Amino acid sequence: MHRLTDGEFIGVQVKSRTDLRHGMVSIVIPSTRLVDDRALIVAGLLTDDGLGSMLLVIDEGTFKKVAARDVAAGEEVYFAEFSVDDFSRSHWRPFLVARKRLAERLMGSPPPAPAIEFPADLSLRPMDRHNQWLGFLGESEVVRRLAENSRLDLFRPFPDLEMVEVLARDNATGGYLGLQVKAAGPVAHGAEVRVAIHKATFIPASNTFVLVLAWIAENQRFADECLVVPTLDLPAIAREDATHWRLNFRPNNPERTPLDPYRHPLSKLSQLAEDLTVL
Repeated sequence: MHRLTDGEFIGVQVKSRTDLRHGMVSIVIPSTRLVDDRALIVAGLLTDDGLGSMLLVIDEGTFKKVAARDVAAGEEVYFAEFSVDDFSRSHWRPFLVARKRLAERLMGSPPPAPAIEFPADLSLRPMDRHNQWLGFLGESEVVRRLAENSRLDLFRPFPDLEMVEVLARDNATGGYLGLQVKAAGPVAHGAEVRVAIHKATFIPASNTFVLVLAWIAENQRFADECLVVPTLDLPAIAREDATHWRLNFRPNNPERTPLDPYRHPLSKLSQLAEDLTVL
């Protein structure tokens, strides 16, 4: 989950049970599934009418301190039994949240609103089918490249309303990397491509990057060089208009440009992504 209130990426694992044990919801989680102390566990009773009225919401680090620990079939496990009664006096009571307040609990306290003036008209012009196709192709290419690295878990944020379009998590360190993918073209080999980043959804962060791919129509492939720009650097190197940040990118350009530090071989993208993940 990408929490837009503070920019944090939060792992969430959900546990549900369809029946009660002595009036309690019982959950068991192997220690190997508790790898990120900041990640949240959401657990509750699942009935024919949906989730029960009370849910357990607790971060993994605290869960390991409060839950009982045992060994089952040679594997270390943590287990918990909690009542979904509002009046429960269980040690799990501080972590019980009414279902109707679940979103509020996940969001946390919002920070002060930034002093940013957005344009009055935020509507987007409809794109033709070619642009939609090329955008999907670019994101698919990035996902395929990143999937070559077994350390990266990949996610497609939903709904598609924010800066990050492809999210990678380093399963060894717990670090995250968010990417907005821009595929531009078609272009002839060696020509310049132009991309635009909407200001309306632009939220710079140290773990968020803009990735630019150049489509070579005559070869039906992407150029072997891509652009990977930290969102914190984008305002300094991009052209600005009322609604967009704009970049002009020429793959393998022999002339020196301000974009040179951000050029990378597309073939090395999966390793680069691992190197860029941050906690």
